[in-house]
Amino acid sequence: MDRRFPAERLARIRTFLHHRLGVPREGAGGPPPSLHAWKIPPSRVSPELVSRLRDSLPQGAVSAEGEERLLHSFGRAYMDLLALRHGQIQHLTDLVAHPASIPEILATLRFAEENDLAVVPWGGGTSVVGGVAPTEDSHHGVITLSMGRFTDPISLDLPSRLARFQCGIRGPELESYLSARGTTLGHFPQSFEYSTLGGWLSTRSSGQASTRYGDPSHRLRGAKVVTPRGVVSWEQGVAGASGPDLSGIFLGNEGTLGIFAEATMAVDLAPAASWITVLLFPDWYAGVEAIRTLAQSAPTPAILRLSDREETELTMEGRAPAAGLGGKIRDRLGPRILELRKMDPESLCLAVVGYEGTEGEVRRGFEVLKDVCRAAGAVDLGRPAGEAWRAERFLLPFLRDDLLTDGWLVETLETGASWTDIGPLAHAVQEALQAAARKEKFPLFVGTHLSHAVPEGSGLYFSLIAPQFPHREEQQWTALKEAATGALLRSGGLLSHHHGIGRLHRPWMRSARGEISLGALEALKAYFDPHRIMNPGKLLP
Repeated sequence: MDRRFPAERLARIRTFLHHRLGVPREGAGGPPPSLHAWKIPPSRVSPELVSRLRDSLPQGAVSAEGEERLLHSFGRAYMDLLALRHGQIQHLTDLVAHPASIPEILATLRFAEENDLAVVPWGGGTSVVGGVAPTEDSHHGVITLSMGRFTDPISLDLPSRLARFQCGIRGPELESYLSARGTTLGHFPQSFEYSTLGGWLSTRSSGQASTRYGDPSHRLRGAKVVTPRGVVSWEQGVAGASGPDLSGIFLGNEGTLGIFAEATMAVDLAPAASWITVLLFPDWYAGVEAIRTLAQSAPTPAILRLSDREETELTMEGRAPAAGLGGKIRDRLGPRILELRKMDPESLCLAVVGYEGTEGEVRRGFEVLKDVCRAAGAVDLGRPAGEAWRAERFLLPFLRDDLLTDGWLVETLETGASWTDIGPLAHAVQEALQAAARKEKFPLFVGTHLSHAVPEGSGLYFSLIAPQFPHREEQQWTALKEAATGALLRSGGLLSHHHGIGRLHRPWMRSARGEISLGALEALKAYFDPHRIMNPGKLLP
């Protein structure tokens, strides 16, 4: 997909960042080089072994070509993107396999065991925590196992509302199949256009409409998971009591135990009505309380998202030419609306709220929302603003690419907590990040938003922007990551809400999960993957 962030809005955001943070440092940024510009090291797997694997899979299913290996060795984490831009290739997969059947996946895993090769599963390559990087040197080489040939819908049992798919299917193709049959999974993560069903399940992904539809992990009703031990298969369309639920073993395993090959998902009928709007709250605290009330009300909204004052200002920066947050809001609302509402223009926070379902559900939701807005002193900016957000919700990764080229550090962090803890947690992480930036002597922008709200609590997402330190980018990033993670764990936050653990969160797994839980995970690893070939260096400390 050839997509770009709108040029006019990008120019305004650049101006805003220059005003807030100064200009990028000399030597930072620059466009990514062409694939042909890199010197790619040869595969560590001998030609003889490559030929043996090719003999066990269909023609064209195995590649040792440099460019394909390069494209299957990096995810979308900040340090991944910098490594690609700087040509810093420390670890590269040695082979890329494209099996097209479960027996072919099994043959690849057995070949890897026999020849001491690690196996890294690959779906859409969208991991932002190092989940697809071939980082370990404990084996003689690495095979990246691509699910790019596992992309077919298998069946739809409409009376039972159960749909079965191969797990390499990407978001747009999955929803296109369902929508043509009057149904939906309702899962729309930021990576929707590129990520896969198997990736969603193996990382316990969450999407922008999760408040209504839940996460894919909540909707899994059956699967075939391929492990070095063999295929683990189950189908459970309704709740059962035949011992422990096997799905809990493999959900979130990040390819360290097995690979989701097929999955049966509970789906909903496509909504008959949909309504979305953007709200303006007088401050963060009023907005948080309103979002909590909506998350705990019926009918449940599909989308609930609240930006703090900083993120609101950055969002508005690409929308209106006036100076300052108050000026931009006045441009949108008219000169007197804020005075009439007695709202401080410098503390305003934007929220996105959307309802989906039957006509009656949406109508009742709108009535609840009106009552909540009235109590909170909020202003409804209207449905056109909400539809504009919906139309552009997958554009932010392209903004990130442009800012990296300009020389900015652009990173995201996420966690989640109960409603009691969410306010202190946000403050603690923001303070820790700014303290780390002051210590390292660079300015930092931190925007925060709530999303994935449920009755018990919410996800909490932080967007960071700072001038890059040329040649010291990893030191700069590490200072921020360590400060934020320490603060969120001390304040009752989750180590990860929806990005998974991967390589980047491993150092904190012991403190986050405890010795007994990790011992159980190690026992599962020893059983399903006795030779420890499955995605080494991820999840387990």
